[in-house]
Amino acid sequence: MTDNSRQIDYWNEVAGPKWVRVQASMESRLSGIEDMLLARAQPRPGERILEIGCGTGTTTARLADAVGPTGHIVAVDVSKPMLDIARIRLAGHPNATLTEADAATAAFPHNFDLLTSRFGIMFFEDPVAAFTNLRRALKPGARLVCVAWAPIADNPHWSVPLGLAIDRLGPPKPRRPHAPGPLGLDDPAFVTETLARAGFTHATVRAEPVTLLGRSLDQEAEVAATMGPAGALLDEKDADATTRAELLASFRDALPGYADKSARMRATIHLITAHCS
Repeated sequence: MTDNSRQIDYWNEVAGPKWVRVQASMESRLSGIEDMLLARAQPRPGERILEIGCGTGTTTARLADAVGPTGHIVAVDVSKPMLDIARIRLAGHPNATLTEADAATAAFPHNFDLLTSRFGIMFFEDPVAAFTNLRRALKPGARLVCVAWAPIADNPHWSVPLGLAIDRLGPPKPRRPHAPGPLGLDDPAFVTETLARAGFTHATVRAEPVTLLGRSLDQEAEVAATMGPAGALLDEKDADATTRAELLASFRDALPGYADKSARMRATIHLITAHCS
């Protein structure tokens, strides 16, 4: 049995409210990744889909449209603030069920054709146990198609602000390898081993270059100061308002080094696939 209580608290008390605050920016910047995920997952009319970490429901709505009235989506998240937004978005989708639950331990029907997630699978305290539980929900022959972040070195939208924050505040506390968090699945060998131990077959991890579609350079600076490693470091160090404002200005000044005038930024994700035998 896993204990994800720390992540559940974090996504209800810290990360979830943060995400809601910068929701429009986050949805814009991840829209191209969502396109890639759906193109690879190929949800089909009539399918039953289990979505992990549905957040505010943007991917959920598109999945529901793809499977049509004869299909169904069960979308799971631990964050009530984010699910409250998702319930509004999904009000017109009777084929989508939103569930506040810990996917690592929740009991699901054993009839899903597809397990998918846009950045919702990196937060398990015990990934093998979590994916073992999720595999039990899949039909034989079902597929897993998810995305997670590649290493921070391949993602300057995170590494540059984090470096600036470290220069000002000092380094973050040491983390154990593969600890739950945005970079929890940044090691392909760890991912494929985890999925194999959980009973999946033909697991692959492919690094994919993507473009993040920011709304503006100013809003991207706010995202950097709010979400991801730099935002987490500001919280860890309990940065005061003056320090936060000064770092926000530093993040904005650095953006032209890795973003164009339209706030488009290069990034790298891991496209993760596997099958259920």
